[in-house]
Amino acid sequence: MSATKILTGAYGFACDEERRTGYFDIAVRSNLVVEIAPGSGAMRAKYPEAEVVDLSGKIILPTFFNSHFHPESLICRSLEPRSPVSQWRTEGLLNLEAALDAQDEDFYEKMYHLTFFSALQCGVGGMAFSVVGDETGARGMYSAVKLTGIDAVAFAESDQQITFLKRIVDRHLKAGLFVPYQKDLTLFGLSAVARNNSDSPGWIMTHADEDAEDMEITKSNFNSGIVQLLKKSKLLNASTILVGLNGTPAASLKAAKNNGVKVVLIPDTLTAATFKSIRNFFGDFAIGSNWETPGLFIQMKKLLELGCDPFRALESATRSGAALFNMGSRLGSLEAGKLASFAVVDARKLSARPLERMSPEDSARAFIEDYNDSDISDVMLDGEFVYRDKKILLYEDTELLKEGRELAGIVGKYVKAYPPLEEEKVTQMKAPQTRPDGLNEPEPETKKVELPKNIRKVFGEDEF
Repeated sequence: MSATKILTGAYGFACDEERRTGYFDIAVRSNLVVEIAPGSGAMRAKYPEAEVVDLSGKIILPTFFNSHFHPESLICRSLEPRSPVSQWRTEGLLNLEAALDAQDEDFYEKMYHLTFFSALQCGVGGMAFSVVGDETGARGMYSAVKLTGIDAVAFAESDQQITFLKRIVDRHLKAGLFVPYQKDLTLFGLSAVARNNSDSPGWIMTHADEDAEDMEITKSNFNSGIVQLLKKSKLLNASTILVGLNGTPAASLKAAKNNGVKVVLIPDTLTAATFKSIRNFFGDFAIGSNWETPGLFIQMKKLLELGCDPFRALESATRSGAALFNMGSRLGSLEAGKLASFAVVDARKLSARPLERMSPEDSARAFIEDYNDSDISDVMLDGEFVYRDKKILLYEDTELLKEGRELAGIVGKYVKAYPPLEEEKVTQMKAPQTRPDGLNEPEPETKKVELPKNIRKVFGEDEF
């Protein structure tokens, strides 16, 4: 087989600084893009020995980068999709982790197999997430990284995970630390994080008042937002990544911006006013799907609803995510010298609009509006197809489905299926009020939130 491939016939979004669109011919040798040019056929003459891969009737773009996702959500959502996230993500999952021991590495390996292959099917070639399961979970996660070749940024939540991840040297895996905001988090806990992070290159990631319930948890326990806590503990810097930001006060946004903090938005949790306020502070941002599916089409559609530029929405799910985690030199756009990692969408939908007849901006908007995760037909990572014609090439589909059923059965023993909260008990938030200076200050209307009594200590006993 030829060492060079030419991908031709697809309409493309390069997601580069020039925001190029159109029909491209892409030459791939080994795991890199050698050349990308308008699809004139000249490239075939230049590389006569190349294997030609015809992608006519399809759309090609760089693989998506999901900058914040919870792998365990796939299993929990399958059990009770209507349950309030806060209930099964705390009590139920902690019960599960307490019940599983070192003999259950197979559980976590299967869980991460399900996560990573589900991501592949959504065109995701890179993810950032917090690791569950102590060192056992970290080992299971790493096995999925090696099997799939997906680029992962794993945020440790325990000392065991930190120790394990520091031993790993892998170009597909980077590590950081996740700062929880549960009741055991104080300035002492943050100082422990700082100590653990002192000799580990990477980032610190935390949720920042992303919804009204989290705001109440934060304020009732610390009388201060997470941004202020990070600032007091000298952890608010360019290595800090804030997730969410819905309802975050303008003063906190300003402090984060002034300290070089990076942000990851979860668009479906934002209001238009909040998004506008965040955009005024941060010129660049990445997006994640949080507790929803690994794919990002839902989140990109939400960005359009919030008034985001279509190209900016595409970039937030590709180039910006890769750049955020220092992977921009090899991922996130279709450019010579970068890894040959592409997502391919089947464009032969009767409802889809002809992108080639539109302006570049209109074609980007139509692409986001017309297509979904389920339209991903092919994924290439490092120059090789790992998902082709909607079939996983690295693993048996039937085995993956079987593992998913087994996981759901195990989790079902420990994660209680909660009924949906009654409407009057759900914490509500008023629309942000605009101040004379143009900044938005949300005014939460909250009720007392009960935290599970068995929340585990993450970074040692609380001595604050």
